[in-house]
Order: sequence, then C-alpha cells, then structure tokens
Amino acid sequence: MEGMDADCYVVEYAIRDRLLDARATARTAALLLQANDLPRSKGIETRRVGFGRALVGWARGVGAAISHALPGRAQRARHPQAPLPARRGS
Repeated sequence: MEGMDADCYVVEYAIRDRLLDARATARTAALLLQANDLPRSKGIETRRVGFGRALVGWARGVGAAISHALPGRAQRARHPQAPLPARRGS
C-alpha cells in the first residue's frame, strides 16, 4: 500500500508541475500579445507607410521628368538630387 501512495504522490507532483508550466506559458503569451498591441508599434507602422508614400511620390516625379525629356523634346529632365550623407569619422 505504501508503494502505491508513493506513486500517487509522484504523479500528483508531476501533474502540478506541468500545470504550473502551462500557466506560465499562457501568461507569457498573453503578455507578449499585450506588448504587440502598444500604440508605439502603430506609430512605427505609420512612419513606414508615410515614408513609402513619399518614396512613391518622388518616383512619380522622376518618372514624369524623364518622360518629358524623351527624344523629340527640347527640355532636359531635372529632378532633385538628394545630398549624400556625410561619412562618419571624416
């Protein structure tokens, strides 16, 4: 009978240990979900979208300038040259 009680005791603690691990995993997953929903992450996304729109607008302007400079036209394409970034350590 004592051997059976010892086995039940071991199984009970193994079950409790697994339940604690599952709860900790669920708690961590819930905290990660909350962290991903912060307004800060949406601000970064908004900046990326704004940068993409600006890049598309610039590309359209360059495309229009090039199309005006096709053969048969007297104009030359003029598009803004972006300044090169300064080298660090120079």
